[in-house]
Amino acid sequence: MTGVTPIGPRTHTAHALINEWSLDCGYPAAALRERLYVSDEMAALLLYTASSDSAGSLGGIIAQGQPDRLVSSLDAALRRISWCSADPLCMEADASGADGLSLAACHACVLLPETSCELNNILLDRALLVGSPELGITGYYSQAHK
Repeated sequence: MTGVTPIGPRTHTAHALINEWSLDCGYPAAALRERLYVSDEMAALLLYTASSDSAGSLGGIIAQGQPDRLVSSLDAALRRISWCSADPLCMEADASGADGLSLAACHACVLLPETSCELNNILLDRALLVGSPELGITGYYSQAHK
């Protein structure tokens, strides 16, 4: 690790997938966790269950990582976060979350339980992933989820 802060599309993608997998696999979002691996040369994320109770034994997380399932899960996650029940307020927020360190992020779209997020739900902006034509923002996955 070279000291690069693990923020940006990887963190946001992990949040979108955790929310999607909690619906698709039956895990509560609090039973899933993220681990981000970021350097100047590479970036990866690990999503895993860290629950010792019955929620940790549901299975299905490994199957979600298979290439065909991962593509469909990511597509579904991006479609889900492209709209938020708190829009337009959520998408147009200048500051939200802890100490105002996030932009378009609320509990209806990308925020996770505190135990699930490696960075405590800061520096999130779903517009970074899906874009916002109204605000003139091109998202990281804008072309992928059309």
